[in-house]
Amino acid sequence: MRIFIQSLGCPKNLVDSEVICGFLWEGNYSLTNDLENCDIALINTCSFIQPAVEESLNAILQAGLLKQEGKIKSIIVAGCLSQRYKLEELAQSLPEVDAFIGIDEIASIRKIIQKVKTGENIFQVNYQPTFLANEKAPRFLMTPRHYAYLKIAEGCNNNCTYCLIPSIKGPYRSRSISSVFKEAQYLVDTYPLKEIILIAEDTTNYGIDLYGKPSLAKLLQTLARLNWPGENKIRILYTHPAHYDDELIDCLAENPMFCPYLDLPLQHISDSLLVKMNRKINQNDIRLLIKKLRTKIPNLTLRTTFMVGFPGETEDDFQELGDFVQEYQFERVGVFPFYNEPGCLAYKFPEQVSEKIKKKRWKKLMEIQQKIALAHQKKKIGKQMKVLIDEASEKEENILLGRSYAEAPEIDGNIAVPKGSNKDIGTWIDVKITEAYPYQLKGEKIGE
Repeated sequence: MRIFIQSLGCPKNLVDSEVICGFLWEGNYSLTNDLENCDIALINTCSFIQPAVEESLNAILQAGLLKQEGKIKSIIVAGCLSQRYKLEELAQSLPEVDAFIGIDEIASIRKIIQKVKTGENIFQVNYQPTFLANEKAPRFLMTPRHYAYLKIAEGCNNNCTYCLIPSIKGPYRSRSISSVFKEAQYLVDTYPLKEIILIAEDTTNYGIDLYGKPSLAKLLQTLARLNWPGENKIRILYTHPAHYDDELIDCLAENPMFCPYLDLPLQHISDSLLVKMNRKINQNDIRLLIKKLRTKIPNLTLRTTFMVGFPGETEDDFQELGDFVQEYQFERVGVFPFYNEPGCLAYKFPEQVSEKIKKKRWKKLMEIQQKIALAHQKKKIGKQMKVLIDEASEKEENILLGRSYAEAPEIDGNIAVPKGSNKDIGTWIDVKITEAYPYQLKGEKIGE
């Protein structure tokens, strides 16, 4: 029985897919990367915005065509698509699918597959999910072996008005500090890891449910005691600006194990829009936070994301956002239009912004940021830096692609190193930067 697993969307979904792989591996199932030569295609879907829904549907339809041709016996759809939509609607729209399962069914995947093998259709979703994988859950890494994501919590309580995640993933639920530490130690003992990346829907709210207050600092202080020799890093993604405190900032600043890189989605800077978005923070506090982070953490790289075209966004609001981006010169910025998703609180807000204006504002803000990004990159020319080599380029021969502390996998650019050796993959090497582009650096390996 060969099973193909396709993981769509964010790293949080990827970890769920890795746990599914782990349960299947324990059950002696054969995993394959070949969709056209599998018995069961399992698609772990994403659906928080329309482009993600479309990507999921395309993946399902592709598998459906192969099933019609007799190349695939069964299709299982897991994850956010199953959680977001009614099962009756999904079954009617996608009759080629044999099973729709949700987050809580991850631990039962072997039983579900056994039922699907007998021809049974499974439609099983808990719309108030409680599943939270702990250190005992098996995992089969789908990332390169030198870095791994570590999910510290699931769900979300922030209820931002543009977001469906709380209704899809359920309430915020943290793993214990002990559980996270044990999994981290297992990962570094089992794999040649150089980087651990902490993830959750909101990493900075970690522990609020268990310990009565955000406790990410306490978790980091514990992770700093890992038995993990060598030059290794812990990176933190998906932080929320309203949930930082001085203890956390000091912890990040004082231990070299923690990457001087923070993913800090701000969404906007207009106070009126921050209120409408339910971001629980105002412009003044955002400015104070950025100042404190940059003052206390040397060589900090800040990644943020902004949303344009939120209902009620005026030209003045957008101008204020553009001026803010110019003023703060963020190293990394993602810009997204507001997607008016049925079910989110902002869906019926008045003063909806036209798609034409959203596209115009997106383009303008990206043009501003590209110039800023290029200026940051050019400052690195001639400098020497440590680069973690991720892979050999698929497009160019004899080119290795890697990252410094300032680049997270997938979402940021990379550093291209010519004439590299594949033995460098998964290791830190010294590189002198020779060329700079908005989203890529090029350099030469030092010592060869």
